[in-house]
Amino acid sequence: KYLELVKGAGRSPAYGQLCSVQYKAYVKLPASAKDPNPSPVQFDSDSGYLIKHGNGRMVAGLDEGLHSMKVGGRRRILVPNKLGYKFGLGPVPEMPWDRWRLNSMLDKMEERKGGTIIFEVTLLSVMDDEADQGYYEDSALTEDEFETVKVNLRQKTADANTKVLEIK
Repeated sequence: KYLELVKGAGRSPAYGQLCSVQYKAYVKLPASAKDPNPSPVQFDSDSGYLIKHGNGRMVAGLDEGLHSMKVGGRRRILVPNKLGYKFGLGPVPEMPWDRWRLNSMLDKMEERKGGTIIFEVTLLSVMDDEADQGYYEDSALTEDEFETVKVNLRQKTADANTKVLEIK
């Protein structure tokens, strides 16, 4: 989920492009008996973070929230735990004590089976990645190209089977 705070006027990022963002990151734990209405706790911020959009190395909910933003826009992105910090994805706080605070809050989210990660993001710029190998702009194969791929795969499989028989 997201809330549009300021609507941008620039272009939206495409997968494979680099995005420069400014953000503040918070964790809001679910209510408990001790704290029926917990406030979000800030664990990180950055004024010029560079992200490769769509590369799978970022918090999935943040990546989804950036996709339809426009340059100059500001958005509050609410990320459920299942789309949050998994498998070492970033952005990760720079300082060790901030990483420790984030990890302890994520542990509490797991214990309480709920909570939300909140990113308040401003999209500063979008630019092409000069080192991009074109993986993000792949187009679908035509029927003829697909047929050629199938024939080549069958031939390689047949060749491999023949080699196995020759070895035996």
